[in-house]
Amino acid sequence: MQVNASNYQPNACLTMQSRVQGKSDSAVFTVDNSGTASKDASKDIWAELGSKYNVRHATFDELCEIAHKLYSAGQISFGDMAIMTFDWKRAADDLRKGHPDVVADLNLVPADSKGRRDWIAEFDARAKSAFSQGNNFGYIHNQRLADILRRINGEKL
Repeated sequence: MQVNASNYQPNACLTMQSRVQGKSDSAVFTVDNSGTASKDASKDIWAELGSKYNVRHATFDELCEIAHKLYSAGQISFGDMAIMTFDWKRAADDLRKGHPDVVADLNLVPADSKGRRDWIAEFDARAKSAFSQGNNFGYIHNQRLADILRRINGEKL
């Protein structure tokens, strides 16, 4: 199929057919009332994480715990969790084995002596770097992760 501005035909067609619902169909759909409980739980997870962690001074392991808890609670996607838990330090260390002079630290914000760093600043720096390289997806994704961490920290978005 070829699609361009001069040769575009949508394949959607409108049907006016209506279906009569039989008595056996009425039991097919059920209503799930658990949505209200999950909304209350979602408020609790953000408050719980905010009281337990300081994302402006956290280790990578603490960031991983945060990501896993948010994912388990259904508050972030698997992709968000994957990016939050990708260990840039370990990746750089692995690359240095073959090219010790070429690979620098892949984290943009330095950590202190205990491995703690400002993760909001890290994801903001990654977003800025992606934007400067024309990587719109990377910019949006890293900005969203920084906003997630701001929400944990209780900062205004």
